[in-house]
Amino acid sequence: MTTASTLEPGAEARRTNGLLAGTLSLIVLALIAKLAHVIAPQVPGAVWALGFGILAGSGSARAHTVPALPYHLPLTVGLILLGAQLDPRLFSLIGWQGALAVGAFWLGVAGVLWIVSRTGLLTPRLAGLFALGLIGCGVTAITGAAQTDRKAAGVPAVYATLVVLVSGAIGLLVYPVIGSALGLDAAAFGTFAGITLANSAESVATAALHGDEAMGVAAGYKLLVNALQGVPILLYLWVFAPKSELAHGAGAVRTLVARIPYFVWGFAAVAIAGALGAFTADERVQLGHLTRYAFFIALVGVGFRTRLDVIRRIGVRPVLVGVALWALAAGAVLIWIAH
Repeated sequence: MTTASTLEPGAEARRTNGLLAGTLSLIVLALIAKLAHVIAPQVPGAVWALGFGILAGSGSARAHTVPALPYHLPLTVGLILLGAQLDPRLFSLIGWQGALAVGAFWLGVAGVLWIVSRTGLLTPRLAGLFALGLIGCGVTAITGAAQTDRKAAGVPAVYATLVVLVSGAIGLLVYPVIGSALGLDAAAFGTFAGITLANSAESVATAALHGDEAMGVAAGYKLLVNALQGVPILLYLWVFAPKSELAHGAGAVRTLVARIPYFVWGFAAVAIAGALGAFTADERVQLGHLTRYAFFIALVGVGFRTRLDVIRRIGVRPVLVGVALWALAAGAVLIWIAH
């Protein structure tokens, strides 16, 4: 008679083999995506990473060869290392008016998406993910939230990621034309790109088309937003936490603290260390490279979890709605800047 104890070693071995196979697949796919980005740098790296992950996931899902890609470790590492980019000098670069503009943009995007979710065009959870991405936190915030919120993993996270990527691609093409037509100076154009384009790569690359000064302004906004993205992630997790897990009073506080992802604590620790002078300028640059590599690898795993058949069944309407709302918010910021 076979007992449960005799099955445990075999099950453990299968889990170990699956982890090794998934890790190896993740590394190989990331290298292939990186090579593709080097060959065709015009296409954002996030697109290559997500695309190769989606293609591999669709194929292996049919063959049942690789159970999963363990992308949570590089994602967590990347989110923690973001803390090293919190440079107190960036606040002097954009000023208090710029910080207030970021806060107003966050509230405006979140408010519009909440209204849209009430109409039924988007589910509340999908609207929340869209808000996380479009307020400027980008793909990293979406994947960070989905790491803890299991109901957001998979198709919802991919929809939100697609909205961010599509809006970034549109910005790269359209923003320089708008800036030239309206005669925006470097500060105005850098502010426009820094606030309204979610992913840092597309935001800085778009601003660079105007010049180094505009690129510096956009980079300052992105550093500020990335440094503060833990706040909207926590708000998202609090809103979508199962109501049965939320007690009242002190119990609610303990529950919320318990739900805070490890990367938030790590980010805070690294940010405090950086504020105290733990990193030189060169070390910040090197840590920035490591952060981007970690996110690149994690995006491959995010794409791997995508179910194309589900997306085909649901349709692309959520992506179109998200992009339209982003364009509306970007237009409002442009009006504010132009006047």
